[in-house]
Amino acid sequence: MSSSHPAKLRHRALEMISEGNSEREVARRLGVSQQTVHRWQNPLTTESELVRAGARIRELEEEVLAYRRIIEAMREVMPPKGVTK
Repeated sequence: MSSSHPAKLRHRALEMISEGNSEREVARRLGVSQQTVHRWQNPLTTESELVRAGARIRELEEEVLAYRRIIEAMREVMPPKGVTK
């Protein structure tokens, strides 16, 4: 998820929240919407989660390819029911 706001601004907002400022106050002081500050605090996914998800997807894709190879090998030995060579 990319943002039109500089990373420094987001970092400062999160810093201010951790110091005890409310979302409303942080938004007002930094000149962004309260919704933006809220979204910065609660990202849907982190970069590390995306990296792990990508790795898992690649792992599953490799598994699917392996199963497809097994199925093809089995078809050569034993064709599906009702099919003759």
